[in-house]
Amino acid sequence: MVILAYEDNAPYWLEHLIEVLYPRFIVEKQRFELSFFLYKADQILIRTLLVTAGLTISCYCISPISLIRYQIQSFPIKQYNILIFIFYAGLLYFSWRWVFAFDEIVKLAPFYKGILIYRLLHLPVLPLGLFYTLYTFYIISILNILRGSRKVIWPASVALILVLFQGYINSFEKVEHGQVTLTYAVMLMPFMFLEINDQIRYRTQQNDKVQSWTLFLIQFTIAAVYFLSGLEKMLTSGLAWASSDTFRTYITLHDQPLGIELARNDVIASILPLGALFFQLTFFIILIKPRWKYIYLPMGIFFHLGTKILMDIGPYFSSWIFVYIFFIDWKRLWNKVLSAIDKRHINNQKGA
Repeated sequence: MVILAYEDNAPYWLEHLIEVLYPRFIVEKQRFELSFFLYKADQILIRTLLVTAGLTISCYCISPISLIRYQIQSFPIKQYNILIFIFYAGLLYFSWRWVFAFDEIVKLAPFYKGILIYRLLHLPVLPLGLFYTLYTFYIISILNILRGSRKVIWPASVALILVLFQGYINSFEKVEHGQVTLTYAVMLMPFMFLEINDQIRYRTQQNDKVQSWTLFLIQFTIAAVYFLSGLEKMLTSGLAWASSDTFRTYITLHDQPLGIELARNDVIASILPLGALFFQLTFFIILIKPRWKYIYLPMGIFFHLGTKILMDIGPYFSSWIFVYIFFIDWKRLWNKVLSAIDKRHINNQKGA
């Protein structure tokens, strides 16, 4: 069928399916040979088989109910409140620039392709005024959460509007992966509000702790994105992606002074890409061994900062680093800060 589509001899239903699922095919078949698309078809088949096998093995070996019970995380309400405040304050930081993108989206409307669901719903580019109205309600929803409101309507509104904006930003044949983990977290947050609101409503005076399985789901999606990123590299080019030659090619394309200097060293040019691949494929270990987060989270920070410094990809403080807040024990950290302040105050008094 790939050969028929490439040679423009495919039946109508196949042409329509390709137009819906792979709208760039018409353009890209002018750029690439048939072997490129045959390889991509093989990749789709391999990935489908891997996903099917993984799900089958997981369902057979692991009881979903026991997994849910095992991964329910208990923590103080204060930690939950700190986490909520930090997350939505950070969300303001990472999305404030969107207000400047709306005018460009409207101006580029003739080039609008629409992601799959937008095409199925025949959703056009919104009027500029409606973009601003939705963004205003988005900000109001976040501010309501920051001031202490725990109504589910606010995180649900934030999630829906954010996903809507992300869809429009990705509807011009260029997919932006910079905020993928942040987006998954935003989509799951309303469920955390739901499960914890019920516990707060019915809790006793003696119990100041709440439980959340949604927190584990957010951690799981972050780990899954890293794993799939590494797996994508392996499936596309095997270990060739982690070779020193491939690393030097990337460095040369981005032309950053420090990156070019490091790429000249054979040992460094071999270790860095292998380390990046190892980090992505094994990040999920912290779901099984939480203490390993003290190793993997710093590794992640260095990984993303290194990508910025060596290749100038992404900002210094990326949303990939920001979502590590879901792995941090905020109450314990806050108590350590207060303890350090108290000790300093006592020492100052002794010195006086």
